[in-house]
Amino acid sequence: MHHWHWLIVIYLFLGGLGAGAYLTSFAAEKGWLGSNSHLKRVGYLIAAPIVAIGTILLVFDLGQGLHKPWLLIRLLVNFSSVMTWGVYILSGFIIVGLVKGFLVLKNQSVPTVITWLGAFLAIATCAYTGLLVAVIRAVPIWNSYLMPLLFIISAISTGLSVTTILAHFIEKEGKANAREGQAHLHLIVAEVVIVAIFLGMMVSGLNGPVGTESAKLVMFGPYTFIFWGYFIILGLICPLGVFALENLKSKKLAKKVLTEPVLRETTATSESSHSSYLMLVTDYFVLVGGFALRALVIFAALPIWDGTIK
Repeated sequence: MHHWHWLIVIYLFLGGLGAGAYLTSFAAEKGWLGSNSHLKRVGYLIAAPIVAIGTILLVFDLGQGLHKPWLLIRLLVNFSSVMTWGVYILSGFIIVGLVKGFLVLKNQSVPTVITWLGAFLAIATCAYTGLLVAVIRAVPIWNSYLMPLLFIISAISTGLSVTTILAHFIEKEGKANAREGQAHLHLIVAEVVIVAIFLGMMVSGLNGPVGTESAKLVMFGPYTFIFWGYFIILGLICPLGVFALENLKSKKLAKKVLTEPVLRETTATSESSHSSYLMLVTDYFVLVGGFALRALVIFAALPIWDGTIK
């Protein structure tokens, strides 16, 4: 769709990335990613700044902030607009995220209500990045209830990846564990299922012939390489294979440690050293796939009416 360009793609990516990073550290803090996870801090530290950068891009692109700044005022009072909802959701998340991140950085205790409010706003931010396009009925490939769900799953997946990458280099406390890989495996599987259902709906014509044409553009048209190469292969198939393999290896290793306790230290060290680098590369692939998804959603969109009279 010619009205929306790279700024929107970058916003959709950064908005989900930052919110997903917060949810990753939230899950790690609650123990859902295993005991003593090394992901408890990094997501909190990067979440609000990443979303803030994305929000600035959104405001200046959709809100015409560069040449009509007075129009931005309407975003605060037009409560029937999804963009107005987004202003409050994003503003709230950035404020709460900055407070949480600052207190975590200073190693100070954080009120439980702040942590949970941030998690709620993070989920809302993930959903908003998809809802922003899903409410546009004039573009059939966007106008699907699956779009917000797809963006939520992708946001958490990319957030988990960026948090894992940064934690590997800057965190000295905690450790990587199998629960993180298992969580990511489940996210990738969910994303594959949603993408398959979504494309099936479009190709079958449930959203009309224009939706079908948009799907063809993605799968067989000018965006074929981005779809199959960057999104499907790098972003989904490779991570799916790696995380599934690592999940099997971790289960075998757990059994080996139980039956051969003498090998506990050497086996665990050698296995984890090789696996960590493979997982890091895979996390980079996930980020590439997440960005490719949002680029495809924006650029392959065909409106029902192109604005011309024939």
